This record gives sequence, structure tokens and C-alpha cells, in this order.
Amino acid sequence: MAGHASLLFKDRLTAELLLERQGGDLRVTDEFGQRALGLTDLRLAIDVRDGVWRFAQGIAGAELGSFGGALTLRPAGLWPDAQTPLEGVLQANVAHLGTWGSWVPAGWRLGGRASATVQLGGRLNAPSLNGRAEGDGLSLRHLLYGVDLTDGRFVLDLKGQHAELTTLEARGGDGWVRARGKAELGAEPNAHVELTADRMRLLSRVDRRLVASGAATLDLDAKGLKLEGKLRADEGLFDFSRADVPALADDVTVLRGTRDATPAAPPAPKAARNTLVNLAFDFGRDFKVRGRGLSTTLRGQLQVTQGATTALRVTGRLDADGGQYAAYGQKLDIERGAISFTGAYDNPSLDLLAVRPNLDIRVGVRVGGTALAPRVSLYSEPEMADTDKLSWLLLGRGPDGLGRTDTALLQRAALALLSGEGEGPTGKVLRNLGLDELSLSQSDDDTRSTIVRLGKQISRRWYVGYERGLNATTGSWQLIYRIAQRFTLRAQGGDDNALDLIWQWKWN
Repeated sequence: MAGHASLLFKDRLTAELLLERQGGDLRVTDEFGQRALGLTDLRLAIDVRDGVWRFAQGIAGAELGSFGGALTLRPAGLWPDAQTPLEGVLQANVAHLGTWGSWVPAGWRLGGRASATVQLGGRLNAPSLNGRAEGDGLSLRHLLYGVDLTDGRFVLDLKGQHAELTTLEARGGDGWVRARGKAELGAEPNAHVELTADRMRLLSRVDRRLVASGAATLDLDAKGLKLEGKLRADEGLFDFSRADVPALADDVTVLRGTRDATPAAPPAPKAARNTLVNLAFDFGRDFKVRGRGLSTTLRGQLQVTQGATTALRVTGRLDADGGQYAAYGQKLDIERGAISFTGAYDNPSLDLLAVRPNLDIRVGVRVGGTALAPRVSLYSEPEMADTDKLSWLLLGRGPDGLGRTDTALLQRAALALLSGEGEGPTGKVLRNLGLDELSLSQSDDDTRSTIVRLGKQISRRWYVGYERGLNATTGSWQLIYRIAQRFTLRAQGGDDNALDLIWQWKWN
């Protein structure tokens, strides 16, 4: 760096200051190490002559782009004050926002071009801005969160104390999000923004996908904000069976480097701001949820509200439209499923009934309580003892005549009970192998040989299975088609080839 300064004070102040870069670079140190800014120009000049103050500044670098400006002050007295008139111009040009990657939070990526030219006027306490800021080819990505916005552009016009956002749009998937608004920059600043979305892909992760449409308005002022709108999910998928990456809790703060042993004084409390929220969410007809044994499509509406003196509340009801619920090692069909919100967003009430399909009687599980404290109980129609319910649920028949061949299924029930709300070890093995059934049992004949059974439920009516004794040289395949509640067609190949039509009738 090089420069010079001079100061002369008689009846008036005369001063000159110049500081500029002669060579070298600046580096920023963060948790990733040191990053060079790639400076090509750095200049600061101040000239005071005949009662006029002139400022000129400029900076340019490969990592920053170029920024420059010139400002003139004409104070009535010796020194500028709040009523001093000003005039000048500010310019900024960033050809590649991607070079700002080290200045944004970890994981986020920017792209595109941005520029601005602003004429300054008015007074120091109430500046007047005239000009335009614009950008095109903008993009914002975060692979971990599934955010991928492209083809963005914006145009912001400044007209004195008034600012107008004439264009703001970006593409997400096959949809768009657009916004426009206006703001007043005077003594009482305020802003009004209107947003619309049309099949906008907000999330695009494998396990988190959301495509939404709708409209919302945002009003800001010195006292707080107000958010209103209606949004609809055109498509959604939230798979909770996949664990999130490890992350620190919200109340953990990491401090790096040395710090003063004397604790800093707590910051002064901020003035309370009013936050008003009134948002309606429609889950549409294609919002899927998977995880914790549940696989279904949710339909319904929720209302999110917050008043000036009330906390955030969520009200409404979501209904499960079909799908399955895995319990006690079985995949049960959901007949009724309701999730009711009455205030707390993370603890809705549950009312779910799931039954085992293709049985002569209705048997399954009922889930009640809340999301934080669910209650799972056995269900049957007509009502029967819990042991009978469990037998029908696991084996598909009553408890009469149970033998040692059913030991494996009872073991699976015990493992399901021990695993709680998580996935048990048997379920993990079956999921990794792509199977619905994996069991060991003994034959009913005198040999008592061990038999391994594998099975896969291809659809609601089709089932394919394979079984083989550990001492046998070959096994047998079975292809089962459920024609109706009491009629089944079974094709078998291997040691014993057969085609059977099975009709079941139960009487008391």
C-alpha cells in the first residue's frame, strides 16, 4: 500500500488523502483455511477544498468483482452534519457470483451475474437513491438440502425514497416462483412483496421431494411482519426411514480460536416485534409419507397462524389415503388414518386403524395417542382375546393346533415388540434383501428337518415364495394368486409340481 496526506486549516479546511494498492493481495482466514481475494485494484481518496468534500473509492478482485463510487458533500458549516446535501454514484459489477462461494454458508453454491448503478441525492439523514440493480442467470444450490434453483433473474428499480421490485423469478424443476413488490425507504420504511409459485420444486432430494403452487404476501415495517397466503402441494415425498446426516443440536455453539477470558457483556434485549402469520397448506392428492412402519398418501389441509401475542399454532386434519402400516412383522392395509393438529406442530393426535388383508376375520392394530406418545393396541372384529388376535395377525389362522412350526413367526413378533417404534433387526435384514418373509421352521413329519422359507409380496394379490429343507437337494417354488377373500390359486414347482384351487370356509 502507498499513499499521502496533507492538511491545511485557516479560514477553511483543506485536506487531501490518498491510499491505494501498489501490489500484493489480501487473504481471508476461516475454518477452511486462507483464501486470496485476487485483488487488482484498491483505492480510497478524500479531497476537501473550498468547503466541498469529495470521496472516491474502488475495489476490484477476481473473488469480489468490481465496486466503485464517488460522493460529494456540501456542508453549510465546517463539518458535515445530518442536513448536509449529498450527491454521487455507486457502481457494482459481479460477473461470476460463483466466486463468492467462500462468503456464503457452508454447502450453498451461488451462480450467475449481478450489477447495480445508483445515483445518490438528498441529505445524509434522508438519502435519495435512483438507479437499478439487476441480475440474470442466477442459481442457488444445496445438494444436502435438495435445493436447486436455476435461471433466476431480478430487476430492482430505485426512485428516490421509493423502491420497486419489478422482476424476481427462478426455476425449480419444471416450475417457477415469481415475486414483485415495492418499498418505501423514508423515515418509516416499509415493504410489500407478493409471491406466486407454479409447480415449483422446492426440494429434490431422494428422500425429501416437494413440488408446490400457490400465492403469498409479505408486509414488513419497523414494528414487525405479516405473512399470509395459500399453498398447495402438487407432489410430495418425505421418507423418514432414511436417517439424516449427523448434525449439532440447535443449542450448541462452536467457538474457534483464542478468546478473552473475561466474559462479554450480554447483548441488550431487542425490542419486541409483532409477527402475524396466516398460511393455509393444502396437501393435494400426491403427498406420500414413509417411515416408522408407515407408507401412505396424506390428504387434507392445515392452517398455520401466529398472532401478535400468541405462539405459532397449527390446526387442521390430515387423512391417510390407503397405504400400509408395518406392525408385528406384517404389512397391514390402512383402513382409517387421521392426524389431527390442535396447536402444537410437533405433537398431533393420531387415530389409525390397519388390518391384515385377505383374512376371513378383521384383525390388525389401532394406533392412538399423540406423535410423541403413541399407543398401539391389537384390534379384531369380532372382539377376541389378545392371544387369538396375535395368532390371526401373525399366522393368518386361529390359535387352535399351533405347533413348533410356528416358532419362527412368534420370534418375529417378539423382535417387533422389543424394537419399539424403530426398525427391528429382522426388518432390516428383510429390507436389505428385498424380501417380505424370511423364517426357519421344522417339518411336521417324523424327520423334524429344518426348513428355510423366503417370500415376496409382489402386489396385493400376487405372492411368490421358495422353501427348502437344509438336508434336501432341491427346493420348491410357489406362486400364489388371491382371487377373492375365500378363493386362492396356487402353482407349485420343484419336488412336487401341482396346481391347486383352494376354497376356504370357516364355521363355528
